[in-house]
Amino acid sequence: MILPISPFPHFPTPHTLHPTPHTLHPTPYTPHPTPHTLHPNTLHPNTPHPTPRYVHGD
Repeated sequence: MILPISPFPHFPTPHTLHPTPHTLHPTPYTPHPTPHTLHPNTLHPNTPHPTPRYVHGD
């Protein structure tokens, strides 16, 4: 009669494994903002220069 109660205690076991990978997510979040500051510094000055050069040739 009380058979379905046996498999219940087995559920809490896999629940402890979930919080483990949660700590790995915040790690890759920091390296993202680093390359973001380098992109606008190298791409910005490189694009405006070649633009006005074409106008002179016209």
